[in-house]
Amino acid sequence: MSDGLLERENQVRLMMLAALSGEHVLLVGPPGTAKSELAKRLKNVFVEANYFERLVTRFSVPEELFGPLSIKALEEDRYNRLTSGYLPEASVAFIDEIFKANSAILNSLLTLLNERQFDNGNRRVNVPLISVVAASNELPEGEELSALYDRFILRSYVSPVSDGAFEELLSGTLKEFNPDLNIRLKLDDLDEVQKLAEKVELTTVTIEACKEFKHYLKSQEIKVSDRRWRKLVKLMKVSAFTSGFNETSIYDTWIFPHCLWEQPEQFEGLQDLYRRLVSVDGKQAPSSLIKYLSVWEAKLKEEKQSLKCNNDGQLIYLDPDGKETHDKSSYRQKKDAKGRLLFLDRNGNETTEKEDSYGFQQITYKPAKEKVTHKQNFLNNTFSKAHIESRVNTATDLINSITDHLNNIEDELLNVNTYFMNSLWLDLSLLPDVIESLNESKTIANKLLLRAEKLAKEFSNLPVEKVLTSKIKDAQGKSDAIEGELI
Repeated sequence: MSDGLLERENQVRLMMLAALSGEHVLLVGPPGTAKSELAKRLKNVFVEANYFERLVTRFSVPEELFGPLSIKALEEDRYNRLTSGYLPEASVAFIDEIFKANSAILNSLLTLLNERQFDNGNRRVNVPLISVVAASNELPEGEELSALYDRFILRSYVSPVSDGAFEELLSGTLKEFNPDLNIRLKLDDLDEVQKLAEKVELTTVTIEACKEFKHYLKSQEIKVSDRRWRKLVKLMKVSAFTSGFNETSIYDTWIFPHCLWEQPEQFEGLQDLYRRLVSVDGKQAPSSLIKYLSVWEAKLKEEKQSLKCNNDGQLIYLDPDGKETHDKSSYRQKKDAKGRLLFLDRNGNETTEKEDSYGFQQITYKPAKEKVTHKQNFLNNTFSKAHIESRVNTATDLINSITDHLNNIEDELLNVNTYFMNSLWLDLSLLPDVIESLNESKTIANKLLLRAEKLAKEFSNLPVEKVLTSKIKDAQGKSDAIEGELI
């Protein structure tokens, strides 16, 4: 469908997904960028599809889109339009400068787009519309157009061809797109795709991705209606189903950046978020798991080295001589590199001399003092077997969780190539980044596993408290005596 059109692959993808999902596409960009040609080609994807095209101006009247009033019906006091050849009987439609539509057109257009129905006189009739491709040189202004803007779930900014493709544009020729009838899609095919796609499972990872995008949108003050979120789910399911999958994956969120922007310049930020989710964040171990492991590592350190306190809970320290004290620090005489005591001479300089003569006076120097921080005083704790077993079980649970995460990474490494190759929609240029990220995540997960295994080992090696045999015998003896007295 994009054959002969330069740099329009993204627009073709969006239009095809929109048609398969029963949705509509908005193309924003300057004139002469092949927007109408894309719509005509979409029409040729389907068997016996009717095509309608119209340029809307501020002075357009409903008759231009929906057909003229029937003179015969008016003579019979009936209000009826002749819709043959107009939008109500089109399968694919291209409406240029759609946001110039006035209020006389808007109400009927909204009903037709969203509900696939048209009010013709006193009858509401179903229309065979597959998809509308709308175009505009500018974005809508004013609240009256916001509902119409929201109906176009897929949006794309169409730029003129880049400098790199400019020469090919000049020398190339536009090829006709006219596929054989036997490979074109039928309306029944669309109905089947949409019904079967509803059965595709929405996975937890895609729900979490929705939350990430929602948080980002809130931070950027981009408003998205509940209707658009529901439509997004539908698009993801169709994306997965048409690629042969029965559940959505993180990769099916490729559609989000094309659906959530209000201004074209917002697209890049959304696209960066998608790339981060599929190539980095989506592969990392859950932050809760990492925090949990760190908490238990700190707990192990605490249990191995508990600080000694007196009966009042006051910490006990060890001074430089190894004596216990409640003081965090003290002052002691300084020593030089050779271990000799230092003193302060009469000029305040450090010296190893204790005294000196000054005239007929004998002067004794004061010791040079330094502040020494006392060491923490740790207890040598012992623990019950039940306590140790509980700690080991906790560490084992961590090992199992990390192992599950590793297995998921391994599975994804095995399947990611197949997923990208089978998908009709994914950008293959993203695949190397995803594989690199998976391998990095595998390395990180293996390090986490080693930490968890070390944690389990060190918990199992905690000193076990000793139960004195003499105390047990004493307890048994007392028990026997009591029993004897009762007899």
